[in-house]
Amino acid sequence: MADELLVLQDKPPSRYMIAGWKPQWSDGGEISSGLPRYLIDKVGARKIGEMSDTVSMMCYPFQVPGTHDAFRPAASFAEGLPTTGIVRDNQFYYAGDGLVIFLGEEPWFRIDLYTQAFFQAVRELGIQRTVAVEGYNGPAPPELERSVNCSYSKADMKEELEGLGVRFSSYGSDRRSGPTIAMALITLAHYNYPDIEMFRLGSMAPMYSFLTANKEPVGITRDHRSFYDIMRRLRTTFKLDIDLGDLKQKGDEESGRLQAMLERVASSNANAKEIIEKAREEFNYTPFVEPVELTPSLDKALDDILRNAPDQPDEE
Repeated sequence: MADELLVLQDKPPSRYMIAGWKPQWSDGGEISSGLPRYLIDKVGARKIGEMSDTVSMMCYPFQVPGTHDAFRPAASFAEGLPTTGIVRDNQFYYAGDGLVIFLGEEPWFRIDLYTQAFFQAVRELGIQRTVAVEGYNGPAPPELERSVNCSYSKADMKEELEGLGVRFSSYGSDRRSGPTIAMALITLAHYNYPDIEMFRLGSMAPMYSFLTANKEPVGITRDHRSFYDIMRRLRTTFKLDIDLGDLKQKGDEESGRLQAMLERVASSNANAKEIIEKAREEFNYTPFVEPVELTPSLDKALDDILRNAPDQPDEE
């Protein structure tokens, strides 16, 4: 059945893959759906393949009673004639420099079949390591670096991942908890696909438990600061040559607007002020500083300076 699950039009030399899903449960801040799409558009990544019609038919419902067309696959016609097939979007893109981007739809059924298709692509493309990006909502102080947690499929990956400024997840350790799609894939990789290296970066996107006077949520719907803080880590570990200046700017603007809103709410609502202050006190994150790689000439120049520096007198 393997050949029926995946259709690849091209197999460029690949090393890494960034994966996300839309729609999906763990898409706080639109990180899982938005970050891969941002990268695809930014670098002009080209489509190289997709999961097959078999996955589309076996892993999704046609509809759920009472939801009208929320779960139906997309369809289109021109003058009465169909112009698209009944398919789900589980597509692979090549961004150049060994990077593949996957943007899919979270499956409802047959996670085993979906996993087989996903990891078949990893193997056929020669991908060495896959990262799934996800998001969850919480009362994150908007002006601070985002809290990024991590889970991974192989024990020997931990030492390297520790350098990315992450908090390792203990999700589900104290009670039964359903996995996100990324957590499910990592778990299946750990037990059933031991050759696969996959990890998850999940960022907390700011969202507070109270509403504005207009009954709107107080938070950031699409959190570009989370995009930025995840991509800083991936730029280092995957050695990507990508400018993140636009993400930093958008993230700072969004965070500034939310911070101003929180200050206005706190000034007129004592309960909201207590929630905001408590969230700040309890907020936990591991900062990440991108390493600076010196060119050989600069490294030699610094070494010469240190070697030729005058000896300092001993302190009395």
